[in-house]
Amino acid sequence: MSRIRTGRANVSHGNILSRSWTQCEGVDLVMSHRVLRILVIKYGVVGLKSPYLESSTFIPLAELARRGHQVTFFAPATSKSTQRRTVPGFNLEPVILPREVPVLSLVFFEFVAFWRLLKSVARSDVVILDPRSVPMLFPVLLLRRSCSHNPVLMLHIESNIVFEGALLYALSMKLLDALSTKLASILFDKVLFISPMMGALYNEMYGISTGKIALWSSSVEPSFANFADDTKAALLRKELGLEGRFGFLYHGALSKRRGTIELVEAFRILKERSVKATLVLLGYGPQREAISRYVRVHHLEDVVKLRGPVDYSEVPSYIAACDVGIVPLPDNIRWRYQCPIKILENLAMNKPLIVSDLPAHRWIIGNEPVAVYLKGTDASAIVNGVCTFLRSPNGLDPTRGKKIVQERFTPEKIADTLESQILDSRLC
Repeated sequence: MSRIRTGRANVSHGNILSRSWTQCEGVDLVMSHRVLRILVIKYGVVGLKSPYLESSTFIPLAELARRGHQVTFFAPATSKSTQRRTVPGFNLEPVILPREVPVLSLVFFEFVAFWRLLKSVARSDVVILDPRSVPMLFPVLLLRRSCSHNPVLMLHIESNIVFEGALLYALSMKLLDALSTKLASILFDKVLFISPMMGALYNEMYGISTGKIALWSSSVEPSFANFADDTKAALLRKELGLEGRFGFLYHGALSKRRGTIELVEAFRILKERSVKATLVLLGYGPQREAISRYVRVHHLEDVVKLRGPVDYSEVPSYIAACDVGIVPLPDNIRWRYQCPIKILENLAMNKPLIVSDLPAHRWIIGNEPVAVYLKGTDASAIVNGVCTFLRSPNGLDPTRGKKIVQERFTPEKIADTLESQILDSRLC
């Protein structure tokens, strides 16, 4: 398994996706007003409280519901989260978990999901699962498939599984991921990945047929930028001390594996060089206290601003208040093939970016003049990236960012892809 953790997949994602998207000869892939009954069962959204999960999972499914399809989402939730989930045409069936207990919560949820699937599988046109739900629900699906081609079966893999922590737990989760993927490669019609490179990685690791590999990337609603409040952004800019300075926004978890420590170190160096740049850290995580101590020890209060967590509705105003988004994710298997929503959010608001040079970032941005690619993710490389941007801040054309999102990463585009994949599975 060490190859999985550290290796770089030999991806030829263009060929894989073009073959997997091959349409049946003579088949019109327009849904022709056919109403689909779609059942989604996912444990990996515990609490239903992450805005990123809403963007990558809920919003495209809600778009399918708006098109007239019947979408039922069966997922764990807290009583608080169920009260705030109101999506017209989208039926959320929660399994209430007062709090998440590793393993026990999963077993309880899958037991309830087993009976829910048993009752509804015959009436479903499409069933979408995440990897954790496959082994427990596989017998029901296998029994159904032995007597009918329906429903279309899809596995949604949002990230490559790299577990850390207790050895026994990490090994058990790796085995669960491998088992789920193998079972899905045998019985399921499609395996949906967040990026084509991740599909190629799993093809190499588990031998998934290229004809089963499809795409369900992250997405951002076109109206995301409309939530920015100009008055709020102006007040934030003043409050953050950005007058006469460039504001660089990092939005996400504050953890060592995401490169946030190196990011703060880089701004210490920039301060020593009298560069007028301020880092705004918007988020929370295990490194927050360590970062706070580092800021105090090195007297960086004027150049590193710790904020958050904030309500997701406030994020657009923070993006508007700052000048540049910065995403220094290191090049490892955890991040290499992801599709970070924070990048899409900045693009949707026509903000320039400084990003690490990862295959996924290249896939999203390409050679569009909207970003500076870092030549590494240590502190000195981040300093060089920031200085490269500051030497020519008008050298980029961030107005291309919104077009990137509109062409490929809206919920409507994801829903189009899902509809075509479902029809392709039913008729080919």
